[in-house]
Amino acid sequence: MAFIQGNGVSTEVQHGFRTRKSIETALQIFIKSTQEAIQKKINPTGIFLDLTKAYDVLNQKVLLSKLNSYGIRGVANLCFESYLSHQKQCVEINSMKQGIYVPTTKEIEHGVPQGSILGPTLFSLHINDLSINIMGSKIVLFADDTNILVSDGNINNLQYKLNYVMTELQTWFTLNSLVIYVEKTLAMSFHTTQN
Repeated sequence: MAFIQGNGVSTEVQHGFRTRKSIETALQIFIKSTQEAIQKKINPTGIFLDLTKAYDVLNQKVLLSKLNSYGIRGVANLCFESYLSHQKQCVEINSMKQGIYVPTTKEIEHGVPQGSILGPTLFSLHINDLSINIMGSKIVLFADDTNILVSDGNINNLQYKLNYVMTELQTWFTLNSLVIYVEKTLAMSFHTTQN
């Protein structure tokens, strides 16, 4: 699901998961916003966040609370709680010398089921409120990819905005039990060749 945010309002742009069309839609939104900022000469800077094991570390209690705030309450919320809380995993090691070793299964306490139909949708619902909690920027969300565009005509104000947005992002991700993969996160300033 791709969303773009501006002025605190989030709008769904394209529904889909890792399909070429939905990736292109998210990219087109970000490029268009960047081009508009360049034309207005307001120094657009993109922040491209990568999350560490986003689907695996998602806090299920926070997700269920968010589903409740979105109107998924009562029996429907209990169904999601049951779906999330009874997932188990184990690792099987196949050794030619010792045969097959199957350890006991362990209940998964965090995350959404990988490879499931609901996993990407639940993650999108979990991260959807990021857009209304980070002001002073445009945010394009697509699954676990988060792209933020911060602009200002004054370089000093831009630096202040970038610091503010980064602080707000870190706070939001901490409160939502998600971790930014710092080594794969970057910021990039956009400008014309004349500038």
